[in-house]
Amino acid sequence: MSRTTISDVAQAAGVSVSTVSRALRGLNRVNPETRERIEREARRLHFTFSKSASSLASGKTMRIAVLLPCEISSWFNSHAFEGIYEIMSKAGYDVVPYIAWTQADLDVFFQNLPGNRNVDAIIEASFDFDEAKKQVLGELTIPVVGINAPSTHGLDAGAAINDEAAMGTVVKFLKSLGHETLAYVEQPVNASPFICSDVIRKRGFLEAAKQCGYKDDDIILMPSLPRMDTRNEQDVYSSIVAQLFSAPKQPTGICVSVDAAATPLIKELRRMGWRVPQDVSVIGFDDDPSAAVLNLTTMHQDPVEIGREAARKTLALLNRENLAEPFTVMPTSLVLRDTTARKN
Repeated sequence: MSRTTISDVAQAAGVSVSTVSRALRGLNRVNPETRERIEREARRLHFTFSKSASSLASGKTMRIAVLLPCEISSWFNSHAFEGIYEIMSKAGYDVVPYIAWTQADLDVFFQNLPGNRNVDAIIEASFDFDEAKKQVLGELTIPVVGINAPSTHGLDAGAAINDEAAMGTVVKFLKSLGHETLAYVEQPVNASPFICSDVIRKRGFLEAAKQCGYKDDDIILMPSLPRMDTRNEQDVYSSIVAQLFSAPKQPTGICVSVDAAATPLIKELRRMGWRVPQDVSVIGFDDDPSAAVLNLTTMHQDPVEIGREAARKTLALLNRENLAEPFTVMPTSLVLRDTTARKN
């Protein structure tokens, strides 16, 4: 006799596989009557979520997968992972990082889902998955939680800042200081093949600039360079500053997508004779350790706490608790330091 699958339960209950998955895991967004019908059919068909014959009676492996883009050593990834590990390890779980350096790496990760990962939950950071991958996530029989994910589709819960709103606050602050021409500088070297916060922050910058009354010729955008086009760091930032110098309207306010790029940019601005903040105000994003050293005005976020919150939600889902707030917007705050001033 063949083993009963989740598809058999879905067919018997007249619902989708993803609905069965959510109902039997006790997740939100399932009608109580539908949940009861699914549970009844699952009992009748003797269906369980046990991952292998060697699993404990609980069906738990006590392992959590954390999927990260490009590197674990970056400021955000390493601190978010620390927050996840702090919560999950204290609850007795092993935390296993999976790094996707390329699209091929990400494809391999998904090809091994759902059966071969042998984990109780997945926490993913910052990925904007295509529709096929979102469908896979939605049909998994384990919780999937996002960190700063651009989309909630396919996720059961998540913790994220609002990048667009935060960058909007930056633009409005520069406007309040009287700056009439602004520039937005992305990370000069785009090392990631995936959609990341940089893109969302630029969108927030442009939308806020429009709302504040800036015209197209009041805005300068400095996009990322592909990895293959990179030169040494000073050449990259020299090129950025040269373009800002030669613009028809030189900016007096600069928004930089990450603090890591703001630091060498300010160094190059000063080398070329621009005074910060007397001639130009510069605002970063993240509030990483370099911001305090440079006295950089920046938008603060706390990736350790974001990781903790994602882990708390993961634990609740593993315990089949209903989440009052599946998706939490984490706070940000503008930290005023020495690189911004009112326009003379």
